[in-house]
Amino acid sequence: MKMKPLHKGNFGAWFLCGLMFLISLAAFPWLPEQVPIHFNAAGAVDGTGPRFMIFMFPGLTALLLLIAEISPRIDPRQNNYRKFRRQYDRLHFVLALLFFLLDLYTIVICFRPELTQTFSLGTWMPVFIGALLAYCGNIMPKFKFNFFVGIKTPWTLADENVWYLTHRFAGKVFVVCGVLMMPAAFLPPTRKVLLFFFLILTIILLPSLYSYLVFRRRQETGGADGTEKESDENTREEP
Repeated sequence: MKMKPLHKGNFGAWFLCGLMFLISLAAFPWLPEQVPIHFNAAGAVDGTGPRFMIFMFPGLTALLLLIAEISPRIDPRQNNYRKFRRQYDRLHFVLALLFFLLDLYTIVICFRPELTQTFSLGTWMPVFIGALLAYCGNIMPKFKFNFFVGIKTPWTLADENVWYLTHRFAGKVFVVCGVLMMPAAFLPPTRKVLLFFFLILTIILLPSLYSYLVFRRRQETGGADGTEKESDENTREEP
């Protein structure tokens, strides 16, 4: 498919990335020599680095968006991106927005460290991550077969029908785990961390196991198990 230098659907994410660089650059001369780079489960700063680390989130965002631009160009299944391009671009915008908020928070904390007591990142991060997981689960069933984004196991990559069914199932798992993660923000730190890792393991392991079971079932039935992927009528290209 014909490629443009930048896909128009990513302009919003690139705008946030550029804004992050400008804000970090403007704040840089007034930052302390050491800036926060890590927060513990209670929201307290427990790791610092040289002040050039304030460009970490803008740099990560730029790298993420470059990968997002390049992947559809080199993927052997590049034509499939047309069928879920809107969801693909929105996912990267949401990730860029999360990095933008984290960058702003880090800069503000550099000047007003007492704000970690009134607005604890340790409290609110599970809310943000939970919302992100729920959003990913909502759009995941729209992901078409490709080699860069989605649930990539040996079994989803071996059978497009397994890919389709796994992403339908994984979408539900992501939504449920994301919703459960949000109220966990108000648990004591130890329980919060334990629940967080349990939910993360769940969203990694359950879809992987499901893809294997579906693949095995399709092998045993010769693919005639009534689990065919959605028809082409439901996978129209998006502008």
